[in-house]
Amino acid sequence: MKKCTILANEVLLYAWIACHVVLFLSAGVVWWLYEPAGIWMMLIPICSIVIYCFETERWCLMLTFDRDGVLYKPLFRKGMRIQYSNYPRIQYAYYMHGNMFAAYKVNFFVFTNRRLTDEELTQINQVAPSSDLIKIRYTRKTYKKLLEALPPSIALEVKQIHDVYIKK
Repeated sequence: MKKCTILANEVLLYAWIACHVVLFLSAGVVWWLYEPAGIWMMLIPICSIVIYCFETERWCLMLTFDRDGVLYKPLFRKGMRIQYSNYPRIQYAYYMHGNMFAAYKVNFFVFTNRRLTDEELTQINQVAPSSDLIKIRYTRKTYKKLLEALPPSIALEVKQIHDVYIKK
């Protein structure tokens, strides 16, 4: 078993960062053309929004898996070591992400100590992560890292979820 660190939802984090970079650049260029000092005034609200979003667990949650347990670490806060026994349930969850071109299913592995309702399992993006409920967005890279880092019994559950719900 290896130790691995993953972001709980790295796709969301990268999309959010890219969106703010584009917003900042486009608004900054327009503002700079009309009011050169205005770009500095725009920096204050953008920085406060960025700091707020990085402090919430929904946007940037780092998880370190090893043989002893999970290190649950929201950005800019002290991490908390949690044993695997605190998560007796590993469940599959998803939500349908739609835009004007298409809709697709976004898959998650959910480590929790409570039974989630069907509504929560099908709208997992509405459920806030916490130390009692860890949701990890499925990507091939994350899945392989989890299988290498988790103890064999838990890795088998994750593999079964993958084979039944995601692999199809």
